Amino acid sequence: MRELDIVIVGAGIGGLGSALALARAGHRVTLVERDDGPMPDNVEDAFEWDRRGAPQVRHPHVFLGLAQTILRDHFPDVFRTLSDLGVEPAPLGPQDRARLDEVTIAVITADRDLRMLPCRRTTFEWVMRRAVVAQTGVELRLGQGVSGLELDNSADGRPQITGVRLEDGTTLSADVVVVTTGRRGSLPAWLAAHGLELAETESDAGVVYFSRFYRSDRDERFGFRAALAGGIGAGVIGSDAGTYSVTAVVDQTDKELRTHLSDSGRFDATMRLLPELDDVTAAGGEPIHPVHWMTGLVNRTRSFTDDQGVPLVVGLLACGDAHTCTNPAYGRGQALALRQAIQLTEVLNDCPDLVAAGRAYEMLAEETVVPWYRFSVLTDAMRAAAVSRSGWEGGQDAFDLGALLTGDDRDPERVRTVMRVFNLLELPDALVDLMSTVRPAADEQPSRPRGQRVKGPTRADLLAVVA
Repeated sequence: MRELDIVIVGAGIGGLGSALALARAGHRVTLVERDDGPMPDNVEDAFEWDRRGAPQVRHPHVFLGLAQTILRDHFPDVFRTLSDLGVEPAPLGPQDRARLDEVTIAVITADRDLRMLPCRRTTFEWVMRRAVVAQTGVELRLGQGVSGLELDNSADGRPQITGVRLEDGTTLSADVVVVTTGRRGSLPAWLAAHGLELAETESDAGVVYFSRFYRSDRDERFGFRAALAGGIGAGVIGSDAGTYSVTAVVDQTDKELRTHLSDSGRFDATMRLLPELDDVTAAGGEPIHPVHWMTGLVNRTRSFTDDQGVPLVVGLLACGDAHTCTNPAYGRGQALALRQAIQLTEVLNDCPDLVAAGRAYEMLAEETVVPWYRFSVLTDAMRAAAVSRSGWEGGQDAFDLGALLTGDDRDPERVRTVMRVFNLLELPDALVDLMSTVRPAADEQPSRPRGQRVKGPTRADLLAVVA
């Protein structure tokens, strides 16, 4: 396909990754971002970046194995810059090493794809944006919001992209528009203005999460570990420059816990009660900011083709959460956005025309992205069922996938497969198949040890703490 004029709407991870990939493939890219905050001078200033259009940057993010491999294989300069900043791929966290035998650890460590990047999202975006600014073929326009799409009818009467309309009334011409405006973007309204409607499927994630960042002066790598007790699912994510985060996920209907955790002092005191996090809380990290929380979480996927697989709008592509979003508590959004950035570049390069490119892109999404929407819906349903039965107290094993990782019959290759699925390196069907074979065996032996879980506090214990 010829070189194209491409407008990308939104300079988050999906937009930055798309801009880099498309420009390096020879296309002319204009990246439009509504936020007008100036580029910070360093990663610490970036942590205070004014990203009003992306409040989620204040929360922890997980850069799973898929994200690591995409950077390594497609954006090696970004990978090297992160390494220079101390962001080194990590195969296993302390909690994983504590519960796995040496043979299993060796099998996992030998898989060089199975690495996570311990990095704050602001650090990641800062490095990516610096690469975009330096990239030939990309024009970054800050402080310019998009108010709509410019369409025309192609020869067969099908709507075709001609550009975007900016909020100041001017237009930008384009052969292709890539929308990366996140889960709250205005894409449906832009299409509705032209009498077009996207088919979408959505389910409520059913949770609210609270998070707080800390900095420790100890030379420790906290990796990732989780805890589950009294209605709270908690996780620690190690990050760059001595920082780490603690996140607590609770059912959205649990007003008592929501009120409790929204207080920064009570949040810290509550996390100190979780035995799985003992070494983290013992590190004495200093809080960097108050507790932040995120609500309105959904799983959603959209279809951009009709029943025959033909694009609804020729030249319109969506990337990341604007296309398919999953419960952010699972940490899949960044990796999936980068995957789609590479995929849209490949189809625009390989397909003979934009109709074929749109068709091929949606087929790839159905094969490699939408399954994660379905798996998130399934996992959320499992969590909701466990909460309904036991409130995560006393019956927390109802939502425990640990049978796949622990037990006397643990197979190192099976554990590796589970971790590859969790890192998006294999599709979730591989995990569903394992669950169907392993779980019945576990049910037949209810007294069999299930890992090294330490009995945690009750809900009353958690709610009793004060700042």
